[in-house]
Amino acid sequence: MMYLNQKRRIFFLSILLACIISFSCSKSDPFIEEIPDENTNPPEEEIIDPNKIVTINTSAVLGEMYNFWSTRPMVNQTRFNGASFRSSLEPIKDYVKSYNMVRVLGGRTDNLNTFFNGVDGSGNIITDFSGLLTSMRGFMETGFKPRIVLDNVPWKMNAVQEVNKYGNTNPPDDYTIWRIYINAFLQTLVDEFGLNEVKTWRFRVATEPNYAPEHWNGTKEDFFKHYDITVDEVLKVIPDAIIGPGNLLTEGVATYTTELIDHCATGTNYATGKTGTKMDFFCISYYEKFDQKTIKLPETVEPYRAKLNSYSQFSNIPFDIQEFGVLRDENGNRGLSLNDGTEMGASWYAAIADLAYGYNITEIYDWGQEIEASNLPAGRRNVTEMFQKMENGNRLQSIKNNTSGHNGIIPVSKNNKIYLLVYNHNSSRNSGTTKTIYPQIEGGLISGSTKWKMNEWTIDKTHGIFMHELYKDCSDAGVAIKTNGRKYGNRPSDYFEDGWKDVLNSNLAKYESKAKLPQTIKDSIIEKKDNKITLKVNLERHSVKLIELIPQ
Repeated sequence: MMYLNQKRRIFFLSILLACIISFSCSKSDPFIEEIPDENTNPPEEEIIDPNKIVTINTSAVLGEMYNFWSTRPMVNQTRFNGASFRSSLEPIKDYVKSYNMVRVLGGRTDNLNTFFNGVDGSGNIITDFSGLLTSMRGFMETGFKPRIVLDNVPWKMNAVQEVNKYGNTNPPDDYTIWRIYINAFLQTLVDEFGLNEVKTWRFRVATEPNYAPEHWNGTKEDFFKHYDITVDEVLKVIPDAIIGPGNLLTEGVATYTTELIDHCATGTNYATGKTGTKMDFFCISYYEKFDQKTIKLPETVEPYRAKLNSYSQFSNIPFDIQEFGVLRDENGNRGLSLNDGTEMGASWYAAIADLAYGYNITEIYDWGQEIEASNLPAGRRNVTEMFQKMENGNRLQSIKNNTSGHNGIIPVSKNNKIYLLVYNHNSSRNSGTTKTIYPQIEGGLISGSTKWKMNEWTIDKTHGIFMHELYKDCSDAGVAIKTNGRKYGNRPSDYFEDGWKDVLNSNLAKYESKAKLPQTIKDSIIEKKDNKITLKVNLERHSVKLIELIPQ
């Protein structure tokens, strides 16, 4: 009897153990990606809608997958004075290479950079560039490349000082004094860092000079004169200087558009009396407004691209977006955040990149891809990580049968691999649907292999995004929301009152896990059929996938 009871106990214990093991195996860890091993070729019997096919011609190379994302604007270069700030930049050095520093010459509302202190009794300018050198020495320690914006005129160059939104935006009263100051400023940099170094820096004259009076309190002709004279003086110190005009505002309040290009091409130079002015690059600002439910890059860029192309000397110069981001959220609210930190910002960024390559936009300056008070990546940072995998490869031809919607593929070949950056973006956060795209890859690059190994990385609401979890946790913790707060920006302080940082720090490990770019398919085997590789890619309403194909 005792023996039977012991057998029963062993039997029930074995059943209980089996149930525990079964439950443990079935319960997935929420912070570890499940990696399916199924083949992602569409099933044999599936009838593919031709409007969902995107043809990738690997025999047609459009150009290089060049890096457009590695320059950041900097409003206050004195931040580089501090060793702690310099060391805080170490994590971003993988994808940031240059800083564009604005309002360095003075004329600021915070009275920093007061290097110019008037004119003495003999007519000599009084300057003290010690602060400039301190900042620039600190900056050069970082290893980043500097770019200098020659914008605001120092306060003491105007008898009547008018404070506009961004400081002193008036032209100087006396251009002789302005010339002497520009010369002294540049000579200080050359003396410290050497001509061979400084001539590799970029110099931009002004910021949004067609935004009056906020950035330029004068007419367009006043600015053309200002530009010509400034360029002329810069070239006296640095004959090979890389120089161009300020980034033109592209909003409706802009006072002019392409006329600046005409002036630099065919106008009479105010400084030399000759035709035309040196312009080594051209640039604009571009800000999206999510409440307008559109992407307006094509209509914004096309007039400038056409005008540049109409002049042979300017058709191939760099064309940059030197201010960039999402200005307003879907509710029309602004804040210091200039981007969206969620999957919507990620899919928007992928769509912008595809358009930027199409219009040959050389660089897009980026205010930042990290979340405030942390080094946590916003969704867009994960898109940049995808770009880095494809960087310096060859962009291939991609043909959509159905051109509606903000979706598509950026295909690239690199080191015998094929990469497909597949994106789906909807211009409203909560509208739109999932989408299925069928990339059909053909051409010479796939001729030699029948089988391909496939890897995939995914960004969507549940992959590589932590902002929704932060918002939920802040709500659960009772953190108050600001009236008309900017939602989902890179700065949670635009939306939440005090307390959100405590939530962030308390859950940092969880957010770090959720914010990482997850690999969602690993080493799946794809087969070529009928001299094509056909894939089936399912996309959420705001999503980006990077597919890597490796010949076997």
